Amino acid sequence: MQDSCEDAPTVSVGVPVYNGEVYLEQTIEALLDQTYTDFELIVCDNASTDRTREIVEKFTARDDRVRYVRNPTNIGLARNFNRAFQLSRGRYFRWAMADDLVDRTNLADCVAALDADPEAVMAVPSWDLIDAAGQPAAGGRQMASFDWDADPSRRMRQFIDMINGPGSIAVLAYLSGLVRTEAVWATDQLGSYPCSDHVLLGQLLLRGRFLEVPQRSLHVRLHDASAGHGIGTGDYAAVHRTFFPGVEPANLLRWRTTRYRKMWDVVKRAAGSPAQVRELRARYAKASARELLPI
Repeated sequence: MQDSCEDAPTVSVGVPVYNGEVYLEQTIEALLDQTYTDFELIVCDNASTDRTREIVEKFTARDDRVRYVRNPTNIGLARNFNRAFQLSRGRYFRWAMADDLVDRTNLADCVAALDADPEAVMAVPSWDLIDAAGQPAAGGRQMASFDWDADPSRRMRQFIDMINGPGSIAVLAYLSGLVRTEAVWATDQLGSYPCSDHVLLGQLLLRGRFLEVPQRSLHVRLHDASAGHGIGTGDYAAVHRTFFPGVEPANLLRWRTTRYRKMWDVVKRAAGSPAQVRELRARYAKASARELLPI
């Protein structure tokens, strides 16, 4: 559980990384250059074989807000994300992808939004897409798209519609939002199966609204070596290695069943009637049908 030390920072930022030497230094520089300073930065290294450790230790030597934790072996993408969260001490938490960039007011904007609305569980900045070189990528600027409803069933419909629209990139941006730490502890966190971020975000939406912060401060980087690259390509073996390195691929149906079972539970808890349950499940099934990888 979360550390309750009196000197704990208000915000914890977790950076799960595996072989991130290409972009990691830029990412950490941007995270440390925040106008809001009451935070810790936890870099959770999933047994990288490149210069990741060397890069992070350069920052730990000059800034005591940076903590470096290295797994003895690669424990898989989801478990490493969860470990970065489980090591956090702040009242608020956000995951920072090891290749994305943020502007200087990213934390300040999101902290102010959550402080002003105690009923909200997450604040998500407006975001855009950048390419491997840090230049604007196809898709352009992505603005806040939803005024999240106070009613859980309508929030769930909005979320499923978002998946049907911008899809996985939008979900990835939401996964980089600032969330109340206690709310994440009440979820299953990230599961070791594709689209477990749908389940996590759905479980968070059961607890309250998301806030979309109009200031654009998050830049999601698209490149071939992204952590989730392959999930939409149909390369099942590659995706399996992301979650279970060194383990032979398991049955595809098992992954699919796990994700749907958990999403159906979220939908049932969000809906106000059996008819709403059926409608929301049908909407999510339609969203899932758009995926190239049928899980």
